Amino acid sequence: MSGESGVTAPWEVIAVRHGRLRTTRSNFYLNYSEYGEPDSPLELGYWFWVISNGSRRIVVDTGFSGEGGARRGREVLFDPLQACSELGITRDSGDTEILITHAHYDHAGNLSGFPSQPVYVHRSEAEFWLGPDARHHQFQSVVDDADLEHLRRVSRTDRVRWIEEAREIAPGVTVVPLPGHTPGQLVVRVETERGTVVLASDACHLDEELERDMPFKHNTDLVGLYRGLRTLREWQGNGDLIIAGHEPAVLDRFPRLDGALREHAVRIA
Repeated sequence: MSGESGVTAPWEVIAVRHGRLRTTRSNFYLNYSEYGEPDSPLELGYWFWVISNGSRRIVVDTGFSGEGGARRGREVLFDPLQACSELGITRDSGDTEILITHAHYDHAGNLSGFPSQPVYVHRSEAEFWLGPDARHHQFQSVVDDADLEHLRRVSRTDRVRWIEEAREIAPGVTVVPLPGHTPGQLVVRVETERGTVVLASDACHLDEELERDMPFKHNTDLVGLYRGLRTLREWQGNGDLIIAGHEPAVLDRFPRLDGALREHAVRIA
């Protein structure tokens, strides 16, 4: 927290798991049969993240809505807006900003719960999902009309903070486009006491996707996705901590929060 000296504390990163899906590898990885491996169970975690430095908070993604998750058979573990409230973040919080890494239902599902906060989003992301090309069935299955309508409303106000290239949005917090999964997929690089933490969101869903170069099945640009994975591996080789967007093991790798979120949230840095 900022003290009398005016020095701001380092950024902290909290990850909150709000949902879960038990599925299979063949249902997750693109063209899984081409790997020549037997099918087996696979678990996904659904996360959003909060970064803060005592005077400023940035909510990275807003999770899926209860309706959006239930309709797709996702297990709802903790309502994202309630989880934010447990962290002291409400619809009226004036020190909070929202960053939407991409517009899929499980990352932009509760944007309406933040009616006044600034919202960062890639311009190409909004243009694609609010335009005619997104109406194809293979794209529509991963978005909800209600979420997109709220994004449309936000994009017409002065609350929106357009991202078009890599940009530092706060000292020590840089947003980098890594398109492929979607046209405007963003990742967030956060400078913390433990070093650079990269919130990869869905530029990398699981650790295995990064390690084995195995893409998820939903993408708008497969070549772009591969390039993004390569960039993440380069950062990882330079010592950055990469946090994959749906990796369930994150819950076991870092200290748990106390209180109501103990079973759902960890402090990464």
